[in-house]
Amino acid sequence: MDGRVRIGQVPLDRMRLNEVLWSIESLVASDMGGRVLMPDVEQVVRAEHDKALREALATAELSLAGSPALVRAARVMGQPLPESRAGAEWLPPLARRACERAWRVFVVAERPGVAERTACLLRDRYGVLAVGATSPRGPVDTWGQGVDRFLDRIALTRPQLVLVSMATPKQELFCQYAAAHLQSAVLLGLGRTLESSWDEDRPAPRWRALGRLGWRERCQWLVTAPARLLHRKLSFFRILLRARRPSRLALPAGASS
Repeated sequence: MDGRVRIGQVPLDRMRLNEVLWSIESLVASDMGGRVLMPDVEQVVRAEHDKALREALATAELSLAGSPALVRAARVMGQPLPESRAGAEWLPPLARRACERAWRVFVVAERPGVAERTACLLRDRYGVLAVGATSPRGPVDTWGQGVDRFLDRIALTRPQLVLVSMATPKQELFCQYAAAHLQSAVLLGLGRTLESSWDEDRPAPRWRALGRLGWRERCQWLVTAPARLLHRKLSFFRILLRARRPSRLALPAGASS
């Protein structure tokens, strides 16, 4: 697709809010399905060594910046995105459009209760025809026939939009696999932003999710999260340095270096 910015191995579409909404509506209207993904720093870092993730991101119909870090990175690389917004800020207006068009929406999440709560919010706040279900546990490639049964369950509702909230790369691989089975549905891989993008006035603080964990999980998170975050940031920084490194000019034959 033209007009894409590439950060490492990950493409990003250069779109404004109204263009995102129009593109998703066009995908739904085509009745041919499609995938909309929102890569973040983690996907950029993982895509360097994960071929399956790279392919899933590269072949999505839309790839949108999932965090301010990618917006800043595109600006640093001299290829700024049209808008400074990032993440799924287009979800509330998309929900209103889904209500206006009477789209059927299915919500999938791997964290128990998230899909059902989101579907309830879509029904109560926006009047959307929505249902939700928790996905089977484990990586997609270990689900076996379970993934087909789960997709058959989704297909019974004949959804036009499928909102997916999973960790990477499970989410991207699930959307890629599901697109072949739910051929008329548009799948939106939203990650954890699905849980915090509906309040248009005040984004939910990231620490709220930590407060829902038990004390043991909190301690484990406080020990391991900083190290993972530092490693991810350093890896992302190296990717940006490679992208900005000027290529050597070819010297004429016989010229000394």
